[in-house]
Amino acid sequence: MSDQTNGAAPAAAAPAWPLSPYQVQVSYAAGANPAGVARGSGADWFGPLDPLKPIAPPDVAGRRFDFPPGYNLVIRPRAYEPIGFAELRAFADAYDLLRLVIETRKDQMERQRWRIRPRTASFGQGRKSATIDADTSARIAAVQNFFQKPDGVTRWKTWLRSLLEDMFVIDAATLYCRRTRSGQLCALQQIDGATIKRVIDDWGRTPLPYVGTDGVAVYPPAYQQVLKGLPAVNYSARDIIYRPRNVRAHRVYGYSPVQQVLMTVNIALRRQLWQLDYFSEGSIPDALIGVPQSWTPDQIKQFQDYWDTEFVGDLAKRRRAKFVPGEAAAKVVQTKEPTHKDDFDEWLARIICYAFSVPPQWAVKLMNRATADNQSAQAEDEGLEPTKEWVKDLVDEIIAEEFSSPDLELAWLDEDNGAAANEAALEGRVKLGALTLNEMRDALGLDPYANTAADRPMVLTATGYVPIEANAGEEDGARTDTHANGFRASAHSTPAIAKRSVGKDYDPNQPRVPAGSSQVGQWTSDGGESTDLMESSGDRADADPGDVQTSEAPANDPRVVSDATPDNA
Repeated sequence: MSDQTNGAAPAAAAPAWPLSPYQVQVSYAAGANPAGVARGSGADWFGPLDPLKPIAPPDVAGRRFDFPPGYNLVIRPRAYEPIGFAELRAFADAYDLLRLVIETRKDQMERQRWRIRPRTASFGQGRKSATIDADTSARIAAVQNFFQKPDGVTRWKTWLRSLLEDMFVIDAATLYCRRTRSGQLCALQQIDGATIKRVIDDWGRTPLPYVGTDGVAVYPPAYQQVLKGLPAVNYSARDIIYRPRNVRAHRVYGYSPVQQVLMTVNIALRRQLWQLDYFSEGSIPDALIGVPQSWTPDQIKQFQDYWDTEFVGDLAKRRRAKFVPGEAAAKVVQTKEPTHKDDFDEWLARIICYAFSVPPQWAVKLMNRATADNQSAQAEDEGLEPTKEWVKDLVDEIIAEEFSSPDLELAWLDEDNGAAANEAALEGRVKLGALTLNEMRDALGLDPYANTAADRPMVLTATGYVPIEANAGEEDGARTDTHANGFRASAHSTPAIAKRSVGKDYDPNQPRVPAGSSQVGQWTSDGGESTDLMESSGDRADADPGDVQTSEAPANDPRVVSDATPDNA
């Protein structure tokens, strides 16, 4: 009432409904905690509030995982893992199917051919030359000679199989770097990865070398070798190459394929034991033979002992029949044989093969050829190729760090069934000028040609390989001189061009006989008659195009134009 009395405008009434969240203005007061989450005076009502203040020092930032305090004090490797190295190896050796799959994958890696080559761009992308200087050739020869016997004694294939064994079973491939007095690598000797305990730093990672306050390099212990249950030797990151393949952020040790199928292997082992007991300790006889009902148990036992005595020492008949009284006396009851292999066995085989990306068709029911080929190709892409890449990364790292050659790499030379098709495709590209000869040889793993012509793209013609730029000047020269009819053979024109320059009523839209046919050198005139340029397709290849005459026109006919015709004719 006072507002109306004083003549003031009436105040706007507040709405009776709640405000929309978009209409709420959150106040960021000057006194609010700048490091907190809740900053408003009203919007944080029943809000998330600020987190508790961290109690760890700032240097803890970046810790890999929440490891137990005093982690390095535990002596046994894999002490905090659910299963140890010994159990993993026992499972891999006990289950024959798993062992066969591991050996199959090792066999596939063993047959792979390899070479050391310069690290270049992708094949066909940015490659300018395949020539290698003397220094690069010497370094390539030295690296290849080293990896022929990486440990100085064992050949590459045997050395690689042992390395893959620790990778597949325990995922703890370990190499000891033996060096000369000058510190140069002279051998890569394998160490049982089950004896290596990993040491972690304050952030849960492998301790790396660093430079001390006095400027001297410090190599802290990164690995411990445990022998006889005691820590025997400390190794730094420079002494040991420890390379697990399947690393997880919350674990220190790798996660091998054998550990991934541990439950399946456990079931399969118990199933095999049951099958073994059937042949060794089975309680169900092969047959039940009835006896007269008047026999007493003592009489049955006496006859049973007599029957068993007859076959003592006869291994072929050691599974003896049993005599029972009752209605079965009139006939022999054959017991039912248990199923020794069913779909469950195939399922176990599929899981094991899938863990190692090995085709399972050898262990399952028959399948058509297309499905088998598809599974083989898929297994190679999913299993063999990643394994090859793992070995390549390991070798490339050794080449770069130990041989000071980051420009060199390990290259696998494919040896599968598609090698012939791949070679044919490369040969076709070389003939078209899409690749050079040295690029093709590099793709096949061969040394390049020293001739510079092998680095030039060429096209295969009837007379041999010709550089692709060879026809550029000829075509330009052929266009400089033309005849009134639209064709003129210059001094730089080819015989084919000279032959085409004949014809009084030549029409380019009329059908012509293509070059290379038995009627080469003929075309159809307006009247449907054929003008012969050559007597036959067997004329001399070295014939002068200027000497070509037609059967209807004399040699001095002005319609005939040859290389001998002057420019002002």
